[in-house]
Amino acid sequence: MTMTLLFSPLVHPVGATSSYKEKQQQNTQQQSKQKKALSKKKTQLSRAQQKVYALDQQINGLTLQVVENQQKMNHNRKQINQLEKKIRTLKEKINKQEKMLGDRLAVRQSKADDDPLLEAVFGAKDVGDMISRFHAFNTIAESDASLLKDYEQNKHQLALAQKDLKQTRMDLIDDRILLKKKQRELKAEKIKRTALLSRLKTEKRSIETNILSLQDAAAQLKAQEAAARAARAAEKQAASITKTSTKVLSKAKGKFIKPATGSISQGMGAASGGNGYAYHNGIDLAGPVNSPIIASANGTVIQASSGGPYGNHVYLSHSIGGKTYTTVYAHMNALNVKAGQQVKQGQQIGKLGSTGNSTGPHLHFEIHDGGYQYNANGRTNELNPSDFF
Repeated sequence: MTMTLLFSPLVHPVGATSSYKEKQQQNTQQQSKQKKALSKKKTQLSRAQQKVYALDQQINGLTLQVVENQQKMNHNRKQINQLEKKIRTLKEKINKQEKMLGDRLAVRQSKADDDPLLEAVFGAKDVGDMISRFHAFNTIAESDASLLKDYEQNKHQLALAQKDLKQTRMDLIDDRILLKKKQRELKAEKIKRTALLSRLKTEKRSIETNILSLQDAAAQLKAQEAAARAARAAEKQAASITKTSTKVLSKAKGKFIKPATGSISQGMGAASGGNGYAYHNGIDLAGPVNSPIIASANGTVIQASSGGPYGNHVYLSHSIGGKTYTTVYAHMNALNVKAGQQVKQGQQIGKLGSTGNSTGPHLHFEIHDGGYQYNANGRTNELNPSDFF
């Protein structure tokens, strides 16, 4: 399954004369399309998860086969040891028997010219001696026959043991080949599973990053409209911001000032996509946790909230020279303002942190020419903050 980005920008770029009402209509139309796309993506994720379960079962089966194969190899090794021991014992026994048989043959050879029956009849002193001679002759013959029979049996057992040993060694070689094959298959399946889970994780993060919430997007437009009106009114009246506002931490001047003291750890522009976006629409300012975050310009709080890819975040609307701008402050550890509140440039609005989809303490900061827009694939109406300070 390939990685696909689910959404286009929440709000398409519009001309300066476009009203927030038109944007709301555009947003409503997009919601219908995006809900269908989201439903499709959820189905894809569900199927992918089923593939993970299937891979897990296959991995479990291969793991069991590897264990069984190893047990069989251990059994074969033991059997080989037993057969080798048996073969050594049989060879020793056969060697002894061959010596005994050799001795008996030598004795018989020395008496080859004598007929045993004639010797028993004519060499006997009397009938009793003759009977004794016949009995001794039969006993010796039976003993030789038994020794020869035992010898032949041992030779047969030796041949069988050697055959079994050869076959068991061949089985062991086959088992080793099979084991290596199963181990390779197991490794390949685990790599597949890891890659699939990684893709699922990336897609999930991409969806979370691309969807700020369809309902929240519409509500945010309304909040942006109200905040922009308030910011324009504040600029016209040139009045002081709220009496309850906190002191200004920075006396720096300019259209926008740096909202945190940290250094830039990631600039605006193309990104790898590993964090759920292929385009970084702001800058990251790395710094210590709980260091102050200040308003980059005079403005009105559109949203001060938590959750989602941005974690704890603040949106400010600014009216500068009759033109509307929006700034975004994300991943904060704590918030010091609330929606609808007016703030001064340099006033603390929160504390630096690492909430949401963040890999370490930093402030993610954006400047938008007009209302907030977003596209994980490319630029919409973002301005590069580095150009202002």
